[in-house]
Amino acid sequence: MSREVTQEKFATFLAWLGPEAQSAGEEYERLRARLGIFFGQRGCRFPEELADETINRVILKVGEERIENRMAYCYGVAKNVYRESLRRERRHAELDEATLAAPAPEGPGVGRECLDRCLAELPDESRDLIITYFSAEKIEKVELHRCMAERLKVTQEAFRMRIHRMKRELTVCVRECMG
Repeated sequence: MSREVTQEKFATFLAWLGPEAQSAGEEYERLRARLGIFFGQRGCRFPEELADETINRVILKVGEERIENRMAYCYGVAKNVYRESLRRERRHAELDEATLAAPAPEGPGVGRECLDRCLAELPDESRDLIITYFSAEKIEKVELHRCMAERLKVTQEAFRMRIHRMKRELTVCVRECMG
């Protein structure tokens, strides 16, 4: 059995949500919004992504078993997705703490030299983006990041993911340089 969301499975899910395409589509949007709020109220960093993950899991189950209460089932799946996200966050935090606890490299400025070298290897647009991203502090940072996402014509979540990937690449590069 495939664990992938297909058009057929999505169509089955929409039929499960509502008897006609219009009402099913509206119910889908309401469900996604409610799940986004559910995750947002719990302080999740990417509530829309977790809402999508929840919906994907529900889509995979709809044709397999009889579900009496749709919303209760969806929230039950959402609670599981939330718990998994907490475990992932905890693992990331532990890795970040381990990195911070690592001994500093020998010699002054080695880390800075490696960072400068790694930044120079990035494409100009990416380098400018990451430097601008970290240029503001506290409350100004929030507004700057919102404006940057708007300028790139992407959602704030997509923008954060782009920055996250760049930070991960820079971290690997700096570690290799300092290694």
